[in-house]
Parts: sequence; structure tokens; C-alpha cells
Amino acid sequence: MPLPVSIVVVNLDGGELLFEALDALGRQGAEEILVVDNGSRPAEVSRLEARSGLALIRLAENRGFAAPANLGARAARAPFLAFVNNDCVLADGYLGACVSALSGNPGLTAVQGAVLAGDGRSVDGWGVGWSERAEAVQLGHGEVPPPPSGPLLPVPGVSATAVLFRREAFLAAGGFAESFFAWYEDVDLSLRLRRAGARFACVPAARARHAGTATGRRRPAERWSHLFANRLRTLRRNFDPAVFPAHPLRPAAGASLGPAAEELGWPRAHAVALGATRAARPFREEDRAVLAALPPLRELPA
Repeated sequence: MPLPVSIVVVNLDGGELLFEALDALGRQGAEEILVVDNGSRPAEVSRLEARSGLALIRLAENRGFAAPANLGARAARAPFLAFVNNDCVLADGYLGACVSALSGNPGLTAVQGAVLAGDGRSVDGWGVGWSERAEAVQLGHGEVPPPPSGPLLPVPGVSATAVLFRREAFLAAGGFAESFFAWYEDVDLSLRLRRAGARFACVPAARARHAGTATGRRRPAERWSHLFANRLRTLRRNFDPAVFPAHPLRPAAGASLGPAAEELGWPRAHAVALGATRAARPFREEDRAVLAALPPLRELPA
């Protein structure tokens, strides 16, 4: 019997990384694979159309990650819902281990495995946590992965790189906030679900390899602009303003720019951060509704 899992992959010109990821997904034994394509080049779309064993949902333009992922979730049929990046290769048995964890632990809402970096040796992330600067971080990044035989590891949040949700809980929470377009939408969703009593875990037996923001690297300034703006949007939507600085993205604070300064250069990163902060200041109506409906958290989750 197939695993009761619907897999959703959001794609934009993923190239060979996409098809390597799809080959691995085909070996998971899931009930269905849905690829939501954001307007890739015709040659790639033709390859997807010719591929058996998946359903293709075509969009005319790039709509980011959140909206296409929600579209795939609504089209899915299975009780468990997996999101897998188009540059993430799951080891055999990844989804089976995650299904077992959710089935055996009714108090868990979503799980992920230990996702390794592209070299396959160090950890890319095994959950989402928080830094002292109120930045969402990938837990264990750069470290040695936990033993595959180890117990489930409770985590504050889960990354959409390779995650398995209870589909009913995902849809009941409204899915990913589409105002985010891309980046930090999984962090925001984890926080909203935590407010409702959800809990998350890493399944060490589940392993994957992630090339890492392969799509975003083609437009680094756009990627960092979304990251900076959505970090601020996440804080505003989910936390009492008293627990973070009034201007958490002050470009003058070099530590806040970190990898952005390395990738873009300091002057450009400075400008991108400043522009993103200003762009995020006006709340969209969707953000206002979340703030009105949810009580503020008084402290950052552990």
C-alpha cells in the first residue's frame, strides 16, 4: 500500500536538481506527488509533462512559494502533507519514518528529518529555532548530524525544506501566509500553530540532502529583500513588540546583515536591508487580521 502522503513540490526552473529530487520522491512510495510550477522555461515544463507518476499544476507566473504551496495543499488528497524543496533529495525511507513518528505521537502536528548540506556530511538544519537577535535559524547548521537511531528531538518549529504535516491541521491554520511570497512563511506558520498547542519534532532516522536556495541564488538581492522584510513581518505578526527592538533590522548593526553582507557586499546589503525594512512597515490586511485574532506571545519560544 502507498504511504498516505501527498507530496507538494513548488518549482521554478529547478533544472537537474529538480529531477534528481523527483527521482528520490518517486522511491518514497507516497500516494501522490504534485508539482506546482511557477512558470518555468518551456523545456522544463515539457519534461515535467512527460514524466509519469506526478500531477502538474501550472501557473503563468512566479508566485513565490507560499501561494503555490497552499494551492498544492488544497489539491492534495492524503491525510499527511509533505512539502519538499525542488533542490532537496530525500533518502529512501524519509517519509516512511516521518509518517511513523506522526502516527505514533498524536500530540505532534508536523515533523521533519535531519536535512544535511549539499556535501552530505554536515547539517543544513533539523528544525527551526531562534537566535539572540530574534532571527529564525536552522538548528544544528554546520554541525554533525544526530545519530539515526536516536529518539525524536522536540523542536520549536519546522522548515518547509522537507516537512510532513497533518494535512487537516495545516489547512485549519490557513496554510502559509501568502503575503510572505517566499522565505519565513514556514517560521510564521510554526508560530501560529504553536499558539494553538501544536508541537513539532525532528526524526533523526529520516535523512535528506539539500543543495540550498538554488532558486534564490539566481536573484540574491531579491532573496535577501524578502528575508529581511519577512523577518520583520514575522516578529510583528507573532510577538509582543516589547520583546524585540523597535527596529530589529537596523542596517547600521553589521551583525544583523551577516551572510547578506558576504554575498552582496556591505554597501549593497545595507541598502537592501534598509529598503526591505521600510517596505515591511505597512501591514497588509492579512497581517492585521492575524494580529487582531491572536494574543501576543510574551517571550520567544525556546
